[in-house]
Amino acid sequence: MRLPLVPVLALALVAGCSAGRPPADGALPADAPIEGVVLTPGIEPSHREGPIRYDRVPPVGGPHNPVWVRCEVYDTPVPAELAVHALEHGGVWLAHAPDLADAQVQRLAALHELDATTHEYVLVSPDEELLSPVVAVAWGASLAVPSADDPRLLPFVRRYAGGAQGGEPGAPCTSAPSALDAEQARALVAAQS
Repeated sequence: MRLPLVPVLALALVAGCSAGRPPADGALPADAPIEGVVLTPGIEPSHREGPIRYDRVPPVGGPHNPVWVRCEVYDTPVPAELAVHALEHGGVWLAHAPDLADAQVQRLAALHELDATTHEYVLVSPDEELLSPVVAVAWGASLAVPSADDPRLLPFVRRYAGGAQGGEPGAPCTSAPSALDAEQARALVAAQS
């Protein structure tokens, strides 16, 4: 039996259009690549006080302050030295340009509020040195995107938030009493200079 050509082409077109898009819940098979993610394996962690210069903005790991910044939504920049420590705990840092539209910042904040894991492990803050409007980083992984509407952000957050990629899985980013907020973090780094 031959199928009419028009329905077969329509079905092929629908199947082709949905291929490559992440599911609405952001879940991807563990080995499915996320287009545009740059992986940097083998980054060694170490604790160091004071200001640290990194080879990229935002950094995806490396030496960092012994204290970490709480994974929250901030309207001011956070010190990279403390954010990198949050990455070591399984944090995801959604850095954005300071002039990103409020609606876009709210979309990033919504990724922080998805569930208990993202609430504990997603950090959102502006960064004046970004080369892209939004950059998502986890330990050893980065994704630069043109807007907070980019469909790759949700799978990135789902894959890395609370993960073991930084070597300290399960270490808290928000609820720990030793974690600092942005203002406290800036004061600490300034005092260590």
